[in-house]
Amino acid sequence: MKTSIYYFTGTGNSLKIAKDLKQALPGARLIQICKQNMNIQADITSDKIGFVFPVYYRGLPHMVRDFIKNLKINPQTYFFAIANYGGYAAISFLQINELLKEKNTYLAAHFGIPMPGNMWFMYYPHPKKDFTDRTNLQRKKTKEIAQQIKVKTEIELAPFSTYEKEQNIYDAFVPDQMDADFWVQENCNGCGICAKICPAENIKMENSKPVWQHQCQYCLGCIHWCPKESIEFKEDSLAKERYHNPAIQCFEVMPSNHII
Repeated sequence: MKTSIYYFTGTGNSLKIAKDLKQALPGARLIQICKQNMNIQADITSDKIGFVFPVYYRGLPHMVRDFIKNLKINPQTYFFAIANYGGYAAISFLQINELLKEKNTYLAAHFGIPMPGNMWFMYYPHPKKDFTDRTNLQRKKTKEIAQQIKVKTEIELAPFSTYEKEQNIYDAFVPDQMDADFWVQENCNGCGICAKICPAENIKMENSKPVWQHQCQYCLGCIHWCPKESIEFKEDSLAKERYHNPAIQCFEVMPSNHII
């Protein structure tokens, strides 16, 4: 009985959750949702399929949305989703359920895990203690979630009273137009880590400097993993501490290490 866990990650939170979930679910496999894996067109053999992702602008990262939309599946599969967020899951689970309904199935269970946020355009980073509390609690919550997945617990989606408002916010999210606001400080050493960790392959190195190609997912991995902290977004990131999940190493988020 195979479990497939599809995850999207920028700063490592979703990967950490997915790794802990895999450890608790014998036989589970991890598949990164990234540009090179967008050619996965079908998964009809898994007994359980899960999606692990951060919430962007009240909903799904566009790459996650498009991946699910294009995936051919067995309607009898047990589907679950785990959202991690600085605020709340908003309409992300409803979006997945709508995509699955188009495939004659539904989202059987959904779970949320608060994690440190990294999108400064929406809010300042949480206090350090809050970061620590959230990362420490994550593993316990993931283990509890795994036990429910093992027995195929079903959790009904509740009505969302502000759905239209949240959908409008999501519709305004156009990430491929937002990377024009990235820029690089003079201390950039041309290491290319930003290009290597980008799930959308949106960064090319030209003259030893990153150049964004307007296919951004806005995961902010390039900012947070830069060893020189030389990448900025507008003025929002100046003099602000960077964040990536403390249990995840840089090479682990590189899509080249997770191609099916």
